[in-house]
Amino acid sequence: MADATTTTGVSSQHRKVGVPGAAALVAGSMIGSGVYLLPATMGAIGSISILGWLVATLAAVSIAGVFILLSSEVAGSDGIPGYVKAGLGSFFGAQTAVLFWVSSWTGTVAVALAAAGALGFLVPALAEPATRLATTIAIIWCGVGVVWLGPRAVARTEGFTLGIGLLPVILAATAGWFFFRSDVFMASWNPTNLSLSQAVGGSALNAFWAFLGLECAAAAAGVVRDPTRNVPRATLLGVLGAAVLYIAATSAIMGILPANVLATSNAPFADAARATLGAALGAAIAICAFLRTGGCFTGWTLVIAETSRGAADQGVFPKVFRTRPGERVSPINLLTAGGLMTAFALATANPSLGKQFSTIINAVSLLSLYTYVLAALSLARLGGRFAGARRVGALVAAALAIGFAGLLISGGKPLEIGLSLVPIPLAALLHLWLRRRG
Repeated sequence: MADATTTTGVSSQHRKVGVPGAAALVAGSMIGSGVYLLPATMGAIGSISILGWLVATLAAVSIAGVFILLSSEVAGSDGIPGYVKAGLGSFFGAQTAVLFWVSSWTGTVAVALAAAGALGFLVPALAEPATRLATTIAIIWCGVGVVWLGPRAVARTEGFTLGIGLLPVILAATAGWFFFRSDVFMASWNPTNLSLSQAVGGSALNAFWAFLGLECAAAAAGVVRDPTRNVPRATLLGVLGAAVLYIAATSAIMGILPANVLATSNAPFADAARATLGAALGAAIAICAFLRTGGCFTGWTLVIAETSRGAADQGVFPKVFRTRPGERVSPINLLTAGGLMTAFALATANPSLGKQFSTIINAVSLLSLYTYVLAALSLARLGGRFAGARRVGALVAAALAIGFAGLLISGGKPLEIGLSLVPIPLAALLHLWLRRRG
């Protein structure tokens, strides 16, 4: 899951960037706090999950291609809802807006879990299931409190923690290889004897969580020289660059910690650092992870509140959530977000942090994949109006994205698929109810 940052346009007086700079923007929009617990989730499957990373990377590239084409054809759209509305109409556009909001607050619970896991490493008493749940809920409401102070407080928190967040991942992807043991990696290859399709399907869905937010890649067009030519290149390089960092970090940790240890870890990066370089560095890595996940959480909480407020202003949400004159922040939107995140944390509670995290991220990924499929269908419909090579390219891109999305969806467990399906008809009913009320 990407950090809650946005790319804004630049005025003509600012110098635009080339492919390397744009690729860095794309990669930076995806490399967020969501990766901190992924090695534990992957550890439950084994180091065979590296193959899942490769499948998830191909899926991310194909879906990013859809958004590149849509961004060039749908001018001034409001993100995924605008892309979907352009090709499929207002019903699916409004549904997509609601589903983005749902995926935001459910996914942000996973970020709170990662923060709680880091705290549990530092204070072992907080690693017990009951105290970890209480810590997660406390983090949720502390985040709501920070957002209540206003956007400036959120921006300061995000800015302070942004650079800190990359340190554990970069250290694992580089220095971690000096401690990599091939015998540990191979012994953990497939500890539960899953079939190839089960192992790759499940791990690919887990891994795709780290690429959520890839639709932001097209936003780089406003700051890139010759965007028609350079944005596709930058997007490809950015996605692949993020994938290399993810795979290098995860592989290194899997060669340091055995699968059974990794699967029960509350803070995989910190545990790997402690096992190789001592308790002090392990604690430092855990502090970095906690600070970054905390900063990311406040950013996403603001996004959740602003999404529901903006949707209400556009008539997609009930009027109670709309903007009120003189409001710096919206209490009703913040309290709703905090309440829903608390309820979801309680509903998915599990003695194993890794299992709870896996359930949440897979449900969120499945829900996001549904909206990505709608975007691909929108492109296919819009592409039918094109001529020649443009039409073929649009249809091929849409088909690849839908195919990879289907492959990832097939890796979901019944509970995860069920959780992801619940909001879809509710979003449709909400749209019909609001339209009927006028």
